[in-house]
Amino acid sequence: MRTSTDDPLFDPKPQGLLFSMFGAYLHPRTAPMWSGGLVVLLEKFGVTTATGRITLNRMVHRGLAERHRRGRAISYTLSPRALHLLEDGDNRLATLAAADDTPKTWTVVWHNLGDSRKADRSNFVKQLRFHGFGQLQEAVWASPKDYLREVKDYAKLLGISDEVAIFQCQLDEETVPAALLSHLWRLDDLAGQYERFARRYAALAAEPESAPEDAFLACTTMLHTFRSFANLDPELPPLWTPHAGARAKALAVYHEALDALRPRAGAYFAEAVDPASATP
Repeated sequence: MRTSTDDPLFDPKPQGLLFSMFGAYLHPRTAPMWSGGLVVLLEKFGVTTATGRITLNRMVHRGLAERHRRGRAISYTLSPRALHLLEDGDNRLATLAAADDTPKTWTVVWHNLGDSRKADRSNFVKQLRFHGFGQLQEAVWASPKDYLREVKDYAKLLGISDEVAIFQCQLDEETVPAALLSHLWRLDDLAGQYERFARRYAALAAEPESAPEDAFLACTTMLHTFRSFANLDPELPPLWTPHAGARAKALAVYHEALDALRPRAGAYFAEAVDPASATP
């Protein structure tokens, strides 16, 4: 059942991998996690021990985690900002489906985050991309959905509300120029990417029950790969896009495989990061 991580959609950055694990397996999300267990889990995806430890330290410095020491053992809990990001990710993936109607309200976001606030700009733009925003021009992003509340909440969380303006607008016609869509998003190969995902992971749900470690590796690889579609797919209505059918098939494969693998994968994760597993 072990799946390869050579899929171009699979992003091997360790912090992203951890957040995929947290979103799928950490219950409750305020639970402490043993640092050694997290490092070992990252190693299974080719992340070195040193890089894993550096990643955890950076999460603390970025305000995403809090470090706790008990004797020689170190554990981590997620910060309110990290919990917000996980909830935001849950909502985005849950709604990753074709819109039924032509969008009535678009959200346009402008920011004034220069190089002096490069980290804030990177984090803010990363979340805009995750919600399917396309770049209209420098510092201006657009989405065919009503994301007013989400953008306001995240700007407030980063402390950049005074540098962000949010507009809600409507198109003057129900059809949108193809040139605008191609400027905002790269949609040419999206149907092919969804089809390749469905072919690659369709067999996971039907395979006989596997060992917990194999289930963890396969499930994490699959769900982490699928999260990439949040950055690629703006959820346009079927009238505007040719990939709605391929997306529906990929979504079905994703949910079937997740339902089949997550119980064993989650149990494996929980045992690995349990602070009680830490050596005294």
